[in-house]
Amino acid sequence: MPNALYPPLKPRSFAELLDAVLQIFRLSLLKCLPYATLAIIAGQLSSLYYLSRGRLPVLDSNDPVGVALYGVGTLICVMLSVAILLRQSAIAAGRPVTRATDLIETLKRAPAIAAIALLAGAAVAVFVLPTLAFAPRYRTAAFALMLAPAIYVGIALSFSLPALVLARKGVLASLAYSFRLVRGNWWRVATIYAIGVTVIWTFCVLVATVAATVMAGDGTDVGADDAALTRAITSAAVLAVLAVGLTFCSALTLALFGDLEVRRVAGRSS
Repeated sequence: MPNALYPPLKPRSFAELLDAVLQIFRLSLLKCLPYATLAIIAGQLSSLYYLSRGRLPVLDSNDPVGVALYGVGTLICVMLSVAILLRQSAIAAGRPVTRATDLIETLKRAPAIAAIALLAGAAVAVFVLPTLAFAPRYRTAAFALMLAPAIYVGIALSFSLPALVLARKGVLASLAYSFRLVRGNWWRVATIYAIGVTVIWTFCVLVATVAATVMAGDGTDVGADDAALTRAITSAAVLAVLAVGLTFCSALTLALFGDLEVRRVAGRSS
């Protein structure tokens, strides 16, 4: 059955784009949720390590095990996110989805994926990390000042991985291609990203609040064991929402990427 969700046949209006995101998300949620759940868990490896040692789940540069787990977990999360994107692109295009094709394709491109993640991360970090050299009383102001260009570059490079695995570009070509796609559409992309982040954040807060309220019962004092159980259940609920949110963000990225490509072709032909 023909399916024009991806790639789109023509540039979409704002409302049409959001509708396409919701349709891709609805069609792909159950098929992508296992990848998304594993990705969220992988992203928490270092936090789980610190908690198991009775420490705050904050990255400690003096702990090589924690740093290594953070790096490995982040890489696994990125790889699984790419696999989700590939699976959603197949679903949105109406192609049959096999069990391991997207994961195998991701593993084949693993070096390039890692290179893009590092280069894009470095391009954003170059604006933020120098603020650590400022005196503490100036650090917040410096960070706030450099946050704007960091966000600009981050959004401009946000389609590098889709360019790599969907448009079949090379590493540097993917970074450049993402910049070209976003140029002239930055505010449109930023607005849609902001909507996506707001939706996910709202659901996280809502789920955490509901879970905490239910576990608190009638509001009477609870013991340490009950408090620990409440935290565990609340954390699990938030992680579940994040897994759903990751699938939603991937659908949003896919729909945006397709729309920007169509707009670029239409702009060149006009």
